[in-house]
Amino acid sequence: MVRIASRRLTGRRTIVRHDDALMRASPARAPTAELRAAIAFLTRIPVGVAGDRLVTTGAAGFGLLGAGLGLVAALPLLIGGPSHPVLAAVACLAVLAVLDGGLHLDGLADTFDALAAPDGAAERARTDPRAGTAGVAAIVIVLALDGAAIAEIGGRSTTTAVVAVVMAACLSRALAPAVAVLGRATGRRAAGRLGSWFAAETTAVQAIVSLVTALVVIVVATEWTGVRGAITAIGGTILASFVASVALRARGQIDGDGYGAGIELSFAAILVTAALIG
Repeated sequence: MVRIASRRLTGRRTIVRHDDALMRASPARAPTAELRAAIAFLTRIPVGVAGDRLVTTGAAGFGLLGAGLGLVAALPLLIGGPSHPVLAAVACLAVLAVLDGGLHLDGLADTFDALAAPDGAAERARTDPRAGTAGVAAIVIVLALDGAAIAEIGGRSTTTAVVAVVMAACLSRALAPAVAVLGRATGRRAAGRLGSWFAAETTAVQAIVSLVTALVVIVVATEWTGVRGAITAIGGTILASFVASVALRARGQIDGDGYGAGIELSFAAILVTAALIG
């Protein structure tokens, strides 16, 4: 049986077709295919996987991909962080936005536009290609929190700032598959073609692999930051889960934009926690 899902990327619709049998076999048969699918699904990095050949969500690779994105985005911190932490923080966020094409920021804006819409107009506001006032405000506030947190951490220690960015990028993306699996188990309504597809096709094994990857990243991070790294990861994850759950509960459903909003909110929550812990 062939199902069709779609996702909004750089202003156009990309049709994703996948066969259930191939979907089940793909992660076990070719781990590299899983990672390539994660890259194709969450970023604009060309990996030779066209939309009509994406046969898995790539959820098992979300944690590893997030760590990689964090490492690349943290390069400006290594180059200019010690002398110009604010500029380096802004450049860090710019690199991350270029890599993922602003996909999650778009989801954040659409989700908050839906939350601010009058009764009965939430879905129309979410799918409107124009960003509303609430959506723009959400993007500005979240990016401001991200930049301020990174600059504050970087002002104390460049190494700690790099580790914080890597952990935040890794954990925020690793949590998405877990949300899909838990949402399905608890009967939370999945909506939209992308949200329904991701919730239905992400397996518990994929979610566990993604979370284990994040755990490994945290353990490695503690080699540079000590116990503060572990505290940041735990506290940030708790705060991120709380913030994301509030937003999802207010929406009453989880859709593709909701996953994007969850990633952005989780990323910000982890960075803010890292800044507060010091």
